[in-house]
Amino acid sequence: MNESNFWSFDKLFDRIVIFILLFLMILFGPQFIPIFALSDQSSIYMKIILSILFFIIYFLMIWVAYISYKKHGQNSIKQPITKSNWKMIIIAYVLSHLIEGLLSFLSTMFYHQSTSGNQQNLQDMFSTNNLTVILMLFGIIIFSPILEELVFRGYLMDALFAPKFKWLPIIVSGVLFGLAHNTSLNIFFFLIYAQIGFFLAYLYKQTNNLKVSIALHMLNNLISAIIMVKMLF
Repeated sequence: MNESNFWSFDKLFDRIVIFILLFLMILFGPQFIPIFALSDQSSIYMKIILSILFFIIYFLMIWVAYISYKKHGQNSIKQPITKSNWKMIIIAYVLSHLIEGLLSFLSTMFYHQSTSGNQQNLQDMFSTNNLTVILMLFGIIIFSPILEELVFRGYLMDALFAPKFKWLPIIVSGVLFGLAHNTSLNIFFFLIYAQIGFFLAYLYKQTNNLKVSIALHMLNNLISAIIMVKMLF
């Protein structure tokens, strides 16, 4: 790779445009269209078709993100997760969870809100029917972490920032992650998602291994999904 050519203005501008398109793809969430169409009154054939469509759309989104990352990324995605990586994942999750608890408390105190708009939307989709719950669990625990890490950590941090930058890509990644997940004007909900994004970005920057941030993201979503399902059932 020719470094000077890679970081030329026109090449960088092209990659910024690609990131904006990837960001909008995640923001609009076309994978949820089949979920909204599902209902208890849907025929068995319609349920099968919509379920398959849900997986196809998710796979296509992940494929687009992966191709983009593979073309412009600076790190191999084939690296294994080491024991020290798992320690970092656990520590990051605990710290992030503690910060989330504090921010949730402040949100309740100042805004009298304990559930973010994003969380409420997920709960609403969960409560539709049992098939929706199953599909959403696949999306939240497996597909979303892979897709979002490819975009917000892998592509964003590798394609738009030179390796010499450490904290700037971490901050930008966290802020954009927070903006993508917060649907209200509640600053504390934004900070809850942003701080998770910071930890995910920090782990990726420290390890240069996207699997590490994906694992942390999956762990975070897994525990959140378990809590959500318990609340509903």
